[in-house]
Parts: sequence; structure tokens; C-alpha cells
Amino acid sequence: MWEGSARVLLREQNYRLTFTVEPVGHRLSGTLDNRSSGDRFSVTGTLLPVEVGAELTAQISAGESPKLSASILGLGVSGLSLKADALLSGRVTGRRFTGTLRVGGLSSPITLRQTAP
Repeated sequence: MWEGSARVLLREQNYRLTFTVEPVGHRLSGTLDNRSSGDRFSVTGTLLPVEVGAELTAQISAGESPKLSASILGLGVSGLSLKADALLSGRVTGRRFTGTLRVGGLSSPITLRQTAP
């Protein structure tokens, strides 16, 4: 379990990342909880060993989040997710992850510390 924060759209957000890694293919899967909003996202990606630590790259998916369907004067949208998918990338060194959380077109620095193995 990893916990920390990122400043997303001028607001400090607290996160908890929990994942497991398949040792042969280095595939990662788990969840990312936004502890500030209460939202939970699924995480899939890789945790590849490098000379010092490991490189984490993961797709953050809103999954089955609520969808917007609306129309005004016959024009509308249907099935638009109210939560954006994201990309999490960075380096794990010891018990610390330092990286970037990219949501929409905006990147935010994120730092997480391992709180439990």
C-alpha cells in the first residue's frame, strides 16, 4: 500500500495506491483511491526493474463510473464519463514513488510512500 498526494487542478488530493505485480511479466494491477473525493479507480500497467529501483507505468481507469446523457434542443451527448482516465508514471526507489499523474492534458507531480508491503 502506497499513500501520498498530488496537486491536481490547483487542489491538493490525497491518494492511496494498492497493487500486486505478476513477477514473470512484471504486470501490475490494483486500485487507486482518491481519499479526498472518495473515488476509486482501477490500475493496470507494469513495474519494470531498472538499475536503481523500478519504473512504474500504469493506466488509471474510471471503469464503470457514472455516465452523462443529456440533450438540449435536440443536440446532446450520451455515455460521457464524469470521471477522466489518467496515466501514472514514475520511479520507485526503496519505499518512495516519485512521478507524474497525467489527467486530461495536465500533468501533476505525485509522491507516494509505501506504508505497508
